[in-house]
Amino acid sequence: MSYLKAAREKEDHKLSDASTRLGCSRQHLSRLEQGKALATPEQARAIREVYGVPVLEVGHQAKFAALHRELGLSPFQLETVNPDPWRVAYGCWGEKLRTGGLSLARFDWMSHFLPGESSHECYALLQVALAGAEEFLGNPHEWGFDLHPIIDRTGRLLAERMLPGLIYQDSEVDIVLWPQVSMRIDSKHAFRLDCLMLFRIARKVYWIALEFDAGGHDSTKDLYRTQKLGMPIVRITGEEIRQGRVFELLRQRAEEVVRAPREPGPGKSVLRMVVPGRGASWRPQPPTGPR
Repeated sequence: MSYLKAAREKEDHKLSDASTRLGCSRQHLSRLEQGKALATPEQARAIREVYGVPVLEVGHQAKFAALHRELGLSPFQLETVNPDPWRVAYGCWGEKLRTGGLSLARFDWMSHFLPGESSHECYALLQVALAGAEEFLGNPHEWGFDLHPIIDRTGRLLAERMLPGLIYQDSEVDIVLWPQVSMRIDSKHAFRLDCLMLFRIARKVYWIALEFDAGGHDSTKDLYRTQKLGMPIVRITGEEIRQGRVFELLRQRAEEVVRAPREPGPGKSVLRMVVPGRGASWRPQPPTGPR
């Protein structure tokens, strides 16, 4: 979380001074800045009060393995998010979002950690949050995704690192969204999805590519991408995003896709995927994120 270090240095606070103000050890604050640790809710509140920035909390963590520490990885060192699309989205639809109950703390978290390529895409994610989705951290591979290796913007494998996302649960479905996920299809192809979606219904888990098609979408490549990905695609148009119907249509179309008869061809991946070691009755546990 290099932005946390930048906020501290902007206030001209040394690491030891800042740790005293925040009520944590110098070593822990250093690990927070390096993306090697998560803050407690109390530390997160203190950081927001002192430096005015959100941080990743323990409650956002979906799973943490000792392997992270053993390998010296930085699972919480997330890629930098461009805040401009989020600002545009809030400028255009802020009144609707506030009326719907979106808190400034939640918007700050999403605009700091969830990548969005356009204002429409950001507004779509904000609608999912308003529908009841919670912020969280998770690794799609650890949750059972094995169709393709996920990579970061430099082409490195995701490995054990976490990705920020949104999780929604009710008595009928579980929906998990990871925005702007890139995956290596083969030696020549890599695709980036607007969202990688885990959709659980009737005790079965499916992986779906979610695309937000605002203006300028080139549909001629859709079939090619679908064949290469080997997974179904759900699309939400720009007009539907502006109408505020994202979550309703996302859920409806995901159900239609997974219920449709589908015969996997030679070499194609089967769409039904149960998380390894958890069985068909597994349900992801909701985190406790900021409101």
